[in-house]
Amino acid sequence: MQLPELAALAEWSDGDGLGRFERFVPMLGERVGFVLFPAHGAAMEATETMAHTLRDVLALGPADLAAIEALLWEECNFSFRVADYGAEARPGESALDAHLREFAMTGPADALARARLGEIHIDDGHAARFARLQYHTVAENLVSVIVKDGRIVDYDDDGTHLPWFEHDERCAHRRRRKVLG
Repeated sequence: MQLPELAALAEWSDGDGLGRFERFVPMLGERVGFVLFPAHGAAMEATETMAHTLRDVLALGPADLAAIEALLWEECNFSFRVADYGAEARPGESALDAHLREFAMTGPADALARARLGEIHIDDGHAARFARLQYHTVAENLVSVIVKDGRIVDYDDDGTHLPWFEHDERCAHRRRRKVLG
């Protein structure tokens, strides 16, 4: 998508200063809502960087979907290790195993199938091009799967600080590993 097409497509809101539109995403096989976040203090208008980032997202393919699936599985395992969702362990079963059983999670495919994509955010004003795919996970967490310069790099909580990922694409992953010890 070129800038003039994006500029014509986006509807800007004076209330929050964000641009919104829907677009079919081939990797997902469905129409998805997009939200444009201009750089801090910038005008409410589409930019060439936003258009390029949208092209990045629309070009994602099967390998990228597999990466999203793996990240959502990682989120599922992390969430079930650090929080108690009320699953009672059976004899010989770990708390993680109990939660996976209770939530009927057997592998990465389940994590993707049970997650719900909300919308895709395109953030302007960074050195890299960033998009965030906003997923509601099986553990009912809202996470951002981060696309940096056209590549799936990590996930983090909604509202993550994107400049962290300019310097370390897997910084959230490393923080999760540290929490798990």
